[in-house]
Amino acid sequence: MSTEKKEALKQENKSFLRKELEDLMSLDLLRASFAEFLGVMFLVMYGVGAGLYHETLGTKPSSVHIAIETGFFIAVIITTLSTVSGGHVNPAISIGFLVTGGITLSRFFFYVCFQVLGAIAGMYVISVVSPVEMHQENFGVILPGTNVTDVQAFVCEAYITFLLDFAMFSFLDSGRSDMAGSVPFIIGILVVVNVFSTWNLSGGCMNPARNFGPMVIHAAYDKAWVYWAGPMIGGGLGAFIYDRIFSTRSMLRSGGSKEGKEFNKMNMSKEIYINEASSIEHSEL
Repeated sequence: MSTEKKEALKQENKSFLRKELEDLMSLDLLRASFAEFLGVMFLVMYGVGAGLYHETLGTKPSSVHIAIETGFFIAVIITTLSTVSGGHVNPAISIGFLVTGGITLSRFFFYVCFQVLGAIAGMYVISVVSPVEMHQENFGVILPGTNVTDVQAFVCEAYITFLLDFAMFSFLDSGRSDMAGSVPFIIGILVVVNVFSTWNLSGGCMNPARNFGPMVIHAAYDKAWVYWAGPMIGGGLGAFIYDRIFSTRSMLRSGGSKEGKEFNKMNMSKEIYINEASSIEHSEL
């Protein structure tokens, strides 16, 4: 390795450590982590609460009921916490921001720890405020469907969370000019679609913390690896692949290709139009 490369690597390591230390020392990290705690706590309370029913007094809620409630809640909580912590409320989303450089390693670990603690707290609250007679079946724990193996459930969780992160990073791509409407609402719709798709397979979890809270309360960890490994691997890959291959930034970097040249022309034309419009506007003042 040449001296220049060694020096560049040394500077990169120093920059990495400086960013980590700055984030660890910031008040914002604690505030954002607490926001993630609250977000996941309410997610578990509302998610598990939507599935509660009394066996002798009411019918079991359908998958439509639970999926739509979950999607709407996700849209609300992302909108609520987006300016505080980014509104991740999911370790599989946080790992997406980690692998794309959106958050530091320290923030990732803080977020995940607070998300898990929030899930445990939320499950404890819902178990206290609901009658024991309503604690049916697995009471909040999402498990593979009938005759579905752990490996099959793992694959299902991986691909739906891949799509969740892939699509979400597409919606958040700052280089896009075609996005309209509420991004949190669109993400909520995607969550509903994913739940519908795998309700009878893996349960459509997509969120390791959401499922781990109930598992801790019930001390049932035999399926924990399915709902940690699947979403974390799928989510990380979805975010990374979009960021490195499909994002507008990666398209600009590949300006030598036909597609990249067309993209550069389109952006150049847009910039010229904006500059001309700005000049005309100022000339009229």
